[in-house]
Amino acid sequence: MKAPKQDFFIFTAPRSGSTVLTRTLDQHPEIFCAGELFHPSNKIYHNEWHFPFVGEKKKKGFSRKLFSVTNYIKGYFSGVNHIKKFYRTRNEKKVRGFKLMIGHTKDFPTVWKYLRAENYKIIVLIRQNTFREALSSLRARKIGVFHSAENSALAETKVHVDTTLLKKRVDELEALKQNILRLSEGTNRIIITYEEFEDWQNMLNNVFNFLDVEKIEMQPELRKISSANWREGVENYNEVEETMKKQYAHFLK
Repeated sequence: MKAPKQDFFIFTAPRSGSTVLTRTLDQHPEIFCAGELFHPSNKIYHNEWHFPFVGEKKKKGFSRKLFSVTNYIKGYFSGVNHIKKFYRTRNEKKVRGFKLMIGHTKDFPTVWKYLRAENYKIIVLIRQNTFREALSSLRARKIGVFHSAENSALAETKVHVDTTLLKKRVDELEALKQNILRLSEGTNRIIITYEEFEDWQNMLNNVFNFLDVEKIEMQPELRKISSANWREGVENYNEVEETMKKQYAHFLK
């Protein structure tokens, strides 16, 4: 049985705007949208649909390896049933979706294969400026806040950035971006970018058209925690510019 016409998932990488998109779509009267079902922590959006991992993921060492291997095996055999149950369950909303990270295609290969085979709609969300994506992640870890529901002074909080780590992360994100586009090629997808969030309602209308739901005006559920001018949140911005300008000068504007 093929997927219902409108059911979907968001396919993305970290710090690409997927959390605000997920939570905003979930407020639409026709859409139920959960977070990362396959996140190792159960502190996800709509955690009633969290995949039941075995054990707790550690930062490093043998315990982390054991966690990864154990849950890879469990996910290989039971991940698809979890997805089937998710889409099979219905409430008053007619469209269902969740967030799938690029890393899940390797950690849960049978889930990815199933989702593609069943032709679920895919909202591909990428961030063109991977420098800002990497910087956002590093800043969030430094200040200890990844998302904010309120406007605050977080955008003005200055941090010192490890430029070597930043450059390495941008390289990784460039590869992930291309991999997301490659893996989703030939599917029933819409591609939107984080940069399109600047025209928020128009971006939402494109998603609503894709999902075939009513177009309504909606405000984002979360606020940015970074400044429009990235230099305002970085103490050593001159060092960052020097490190990035050879390969990624076009991202520094």
